Amino acid sequence: MTRAVRHAAEKSLEAPHVPFEEFSVKELDYLVRQLEKAKPAGATVEVSAMEDSHHSPCLQEMQAVVVQSVGPEGQPVETYFMYQYCPACKLAVRVL
Repeated sequence: MTRAVRHAAEKSLEAPHVPFEEFSVKELDYLVRQLEKAKPAGATVEVSAMEDSHHSPCLQEMQAVVVQSVGPEGQPVETYFMYQYCPACKLAVRVL
């Protein structure tokens, strides 16, 4: 792969945040829209409750936001970005 092609491929995988960056998000939908724009072709953005994970300051249940590609049977193939979001505190952090 040439340098120009490799750079273009890496650029397409840029998330709007660096790993372990914590930031305010007024609405989860806003973060999902940002990730929809940044995701690689063919990837999906999924939001799910993290039943056994609670935000330590407020003890509320966290939500996971995952950008991943899925196989023909719906199984995850590759995970590109992962975020945790606290709807009570309106804070998110990129964890992958």
